[in-house]
Amino acid sequence: MVKTPDTNRNNEIDLVELLLKGVIIIRDNFWTIVLFFVIGCALGATYFMTAQKQYLSKMIISSNILTNTYAKVLFDNVNDHLRDHDYKIVADALQITEDQTRQVVSLEIETLIKTEGNSTKDSDRYLITAHVYDKQVLPNLQQGVIKYLENNEFVKVRVKQQRNFLKQMLSSIDQELKELQQFKADLYNGKFFSSAKGNVMFDPTVVNSKVIELTQKKVEYENGLELSNSVQTIEGFTPFKRVDKPRLATSLIAGSIIGLFAVAGLITFKSVRRLLRLADASNSQNAA
Repeated sequence: MVKTPDTNRNNEIDLVELLLKGVIIIRDNFWTIVLFFVIGCALGATYFMTAQKQYLSKMIISSNILTNTYAKVLFDNVNDHLRDHDYKIVADALQITEDQTRQVVSLEIETLIKTEGNSTKDSDRYLITAHVYDKQVLPNLQQGVIKYLENNEFVKVRVKQQRNFLKQMLSSIDQELKELQQFKADLYNGKFFSSAKGNVMFDPTVVNSKVIELTQKKVEYENGLELSNSVQTIEGFTPFKRVDKPRLATSLIAGSIIGLFAVAGLITFKSVRRLLRLADASNSQNAA
């Protein structure tokens, strides 16, 4: 159905009237709105001054044993216990005291490497974020987090498997290098050619290349064995003076919004009471 010009004009008039009523309500209750706004800001400032302060700190760890999904589950369990005030369980897991556990708000972990499309993949670099009430617990908390990750049964098994693999590979490479060195010595002193039947064409540089290749792999496996512990700390928790929560601006904004909602409720209540009085007066006149 096509609206006529009169219908459009009526709609415009209704909107103007509605806007006019809103302006009148604000004018009539201007100082009440200002008062509640100031009270709300004062409440926000009071909350900021009296609320327990939270501090944020971050650490970076390296681990080729953990996976992003599994590490997140471990930290989710800790946060669930903290929310349930199961401080004894968390203290035992992190190997810190219950009093220190009460100063921990939450722990979060995320991988530092992202693939294309902003999807996170498992990597060996992790960022751990801690929210605490007391910065003094950060050193003990750092050690506790490392122990918590290393003492997990799943992690222990994988560390043991990796160390066994590296040791076997090193033993095998040592044996190969020993045999190659002996073969190289036989080549240079002529023992190999004297014992060989017939003419033998052989390039000694091949042996040297193989020795270098195996030596390089040996060094890599040795480095891997040294770093085979499940978790290594790259950067520990650093205490900062800046308060993370609550923030003054956020508290003031939240308080002012609460004040405005309160005054809106008051104005609505007064308007409803006025309408009820008018309705009662109208009914009384009709009855008379």
